[in-house]
Amino acid sequence: MNYYPEDILHVLEFDRIREKIERHCRCEGSRRSALSIRPIHDRQLLDAELLRVEEFRVTLEQQGYFPDFLFDDFAIEAQLLSKSGSVLVEAQFSRIRSASGIVNGLLRFLKERIASFPALLQIVKDIPETKAIIELIDKVIDQQQQVRSSASTELAKIRSELIAKRREAEKRFRSYINDLKKRGWLRDNEENFYNYRRVLAVPSEHKRDLKGIIHGKSESGKTTFIEPEGLIELNNEIAELEQDERTEVLRLLRELTASLRPMSGIILQYLEFLTRLDLIRAKAYFSIEIDARLPKISKEPELFFINAYHPLLYLQNKAAGKAIVPLNLQLDQQRRILIISGPNAGGKSITLKTVGLLQLMLQSGLPVPVAEGSVMSYFNHILADIGDSQSIEYALSTYSSRLIKMNHFLRMANNRSLILIDEFGTGTDPELGGAIAEVVLEEINRRNAFGVFTTHYTNIKLLADHLKGTCNASMLFDPDTLQPRYQLIVGQPGSSYTFEVAEKIGLPKQVLDRAKSKVQKDKIRLNSMLTELHRQKHRLEQEIRQLKEQQLKTDAAGHKFEQLTEKLTNRLEKDKLKQEDTRKLTELGRKMRSLTEEWEKAKDKKAVIKKFVGNMTAEKKKKAAEQTPEKIAKKRQLLLERLRTEITVGTKVRMLKSKQTGTVEEIRKDTVYVSFGNMKATVSMVNLEAVTDNID
Repeated sequence: MNYYPEDILHVLEFDRIREKIERHCRCEGSRRSALSIRPIHDRQLLDAELLRVEEFRVTLEQQGYFPDFLFDDFAIEAQLLSKSGSVLVEAQFSRIRSASGIVNGLLRFLKERIASFPALLQIVKDIPETKAIIELIDKVIDQQQQVRSSASTELAKIRSELIAKRREAEKRFRSYINDLKKRGWLRDNEENFYNYRRVLAVPSEHKRDLKGIIHGKSESGKTTFIEPEGLIELNNEIAELEQDERTEVLRLLRELTASLRPMSGIILQYLEFLTRLDLIRAKAYFSIEIDARLPKISKEPELFFINAYHPLLYLQNKAAGKAIVPLNLQLDQQRRILIISGPNAGGKSITLKTVGLLQLMLQSGLPVPVAEGSVMSYFNHILADIGDSQSIEYALSTYSSRLIKMNHFLRMANNRSLILIDEFGTGTDPELGGAIAEVVLEEINRRNAFGVFTTHYTNIKLLADHLKGTCNASMLFDPDTLQPRYQLIVGQPGSSYTFEVAEKIGLPKQVLDRAKSKVQKDKIRLNSMLTELHRQKHRLEQEIRQLKEQQLKTDAAGHKFEQLTEKLTNRLEKDKLKQEDTRKLTELGRKMRSLTEEWEKAKDKKAVIKKFVGNMTAEKKKKAAEQTPEKIAKKRQLLLERLRTEITVGTKVRMLKSKQTGTVEEIRKDTVYVSFGNMKATVSMVNLEAVTDNID
């Protein structure tokens, strides 16, 4: 993708986006890469980078697992290793060993999760997993970043002798300290190191009393540092062994460096992979910070923003605890160029910059802050003429510079160009500049380019209204308070509110009247019409909002009524069961009273008992027969047949045990739709009864 002019990245504040990504980086290489992020020209590379960042972002956002790969930068080590004759030290080998372990772990992790990270897996397909680097280093370097004694027989022998000699030297030195303490020939600091030799701190007046080598004096001259005679030879042997140790360690490091040098290419691959992955991680974290995501990428040029916003403004407002007004915008083949008009400080420029910045971000491999369902595409050119009316630089610019840009746009523009022009047509005589602007707009439109232009020129608004491929838009402005609402409305031009703002700030009426007399009446009428349209639109929005609130209340009331209806139905069913139980108990009581009377009168008690048992058995069989599914279904069917003759559409009905009357609106089989005033209910027919005029 090409962009023009060269400072467009700065003008659209893309450099600030890079700086914020850089803050999430954890190594020097990825920080440098972050600050040099630019649009990616190759479409396949761009697709791949966007998918990698999106895979990482989704994993982080869903709190999924991804191994941490924090590593010590080993760029210097990787470069030195590739140079003949170089020798790495212990700490450098340790950094390479740690990085190798991290990379091997990442390679295994990604290869085991092909379905989750297909795009990330592509950047490791040519990187070999090897244990050789770790094994070679582990044979020589331990976890404390020291050469192992077992690295060579010679080193083990030297260190063994060193330990013995140092132990003997310590024993003798302690003997000297104890002896001199008894004599009072030691300073409080007792011992020290001087010229890498262990010495005793002796008062200068006793320096002749202790045989040995004098290595120096204190600044005051009161203390003399002496290496005792009995330790000189032993210390010489230790110094010689220490030199032998250094020589052997250097030899081993040189050999280890030579052994790893054939693998320097792999180690450089590891460095590039970790640096690249750290940059992808930083992009993903920044995407989460600004609530960004990957939109759908269309093959055809189009832009469809749903709740998009400027990322830097989002962060600024978020820090200040302010809400941000989202941007909804669509550019497609039928509506390629948007002409945004409206008063100053209403949000026209920020809308234009948001479009440009989000497109730059996308084509640089970054997710963008838009809602699900948004659609974007790739453009071959981003061409911009954006100035800040409050900057000295803009005030000093000339109309000729704007014409130079226009000329460049006309030479470059095609159906894969996105053109952004702020204050289109300004910079010269309004009538002449407006005429040139009209022709430029027509030519850009003829080339099927896409664009977002801001303007105050009436002729441009009128042209956009009938020129196929272009469309007017405006930034909402509260006509009562004359305050911007920062909301883009597509389909109608905006008023500049010139006279309204002037009147509100107190400009004398006679001055305003004289100003109006100097303006063409058609322009005044058009501006007034646009102002009134915005005022009507504002009122309509308020009415729609009130209607929606009322609808929500109605829906809530309807839901509550349905719940009450359901409760009432359940209660009626329970009442039926209670009535049936009461009837049965009454019948049982009557039978028991009759049985008691027979029992008292009868001489043959067994006959009474037999009769009682027979009655209970018959009652049980009768009850069982009445509760068969066939009997129940038959009763229900008989009830429904009777109700169908009584209840039809328009019949007044009420629910059983209820006094509220409703009207039947529709019947579907056994289900009845009843209107109770403003409320509607769905009721089973068996739970209803017809209401006649003489029934309350």
